[in-house]
Amino acid sequence: MAGGALTLSNVERECLEYHTSSTIASQLHITEFITLQANPQSTRVLANEYLAGRLAGTIGLSVPGPAIIHVDAETIRQYNISFQLAETQLAPTAGLHFGSRFIVDEEVHDWLPSSWIGNIKNVKEFAGILAFDKWTRNADGRQVVFHKRRSQRKYTAAFIDFGYCFNAAEWSFPDSPLRGAYTRQEVYARVESWSDFEPWLSRIERRSKADLLTKADLLSIAWQIPGEWYGERQELDCLVQALFERRKVVRHLIDDFRKSYRNPFPHWKLGPVASTSSDHIGDLAAMISLPG
Repeated sequence: MAGGALTLSNVERECLEYHTSSTIASQLHITEFITLQANPQSTRVLANEYLAGRLAGTIGLSVPGPAIIHVDAETIRQYNISFQLAETQLAPTAGLHFGSRFIVDEEVHDWLPSSWIGNIKNVKEFAGILAFDKWTRNADGRQVVFHKRRSQRKYTAAFIDFGYCFNAAEWSFPDSPLRGAYTRQEVYARVESWSDFEPWLSRIERRSKADLLTKADLLSIAWQIPGEWYGERQELDCLVQALFERRKVVRHLIDDFRKSYRNPFPHWKLGPVASTSSDHIGDLAAMISLPG
């Protein structure tokens, strides 16, 4: 693994709070939300969270900063950290786990009424995260939390939960028009043309040499992931190659969503990006199939 991991045991704690059977949240001087290696969904969820979270942040989306956290045996014992699998209570293995920033001392909601959508100051980013979720084949609906300080009038949307990107543990790309979209139609109401997906779409596609996300950039992020989170390096390299190739069809995937029964962009002013998007995607799928 390139770079170093933060060490949970070396950070002064104010409190430690349990949230689910496989995650812990810690209110620290560097506040982190930690997903344990023993996550029953597969340790690849940790790899997905780190890789997708880093990529989303790199193209300028509002995501919690991801980190690799070392949790030692003494911390596990001292705080009695455990999770329940079926009817058995298990302690996680000491080692490297996934962490991300955790919002504290702010008003936080995971849902807002339709009448409050106008109070989201970065609502345009929903177009950007849609492009990202199509690129990474998020098999889940888009998850988001809205937060603001008491002195602020508008909320900021923070995009969370990337564990089901790359089709969760499968690391495959069986695309579907409605996958990865946010459930609330109102956030897409102002999307009228391809320009509303900027600058995020061009950053994914790397339309100029100044844009980030060369293949070397993708690999440098991916190679930071601990091997125990995913298995064979070859499979990780194949995933990166697939992502690199999939940049070519992101507009087609967005266009398929546009043409779906949801009609998410009712004020769309431009025609479809191409008339044969399914053909392009089928050809690409044959090119980038991952080892099973």
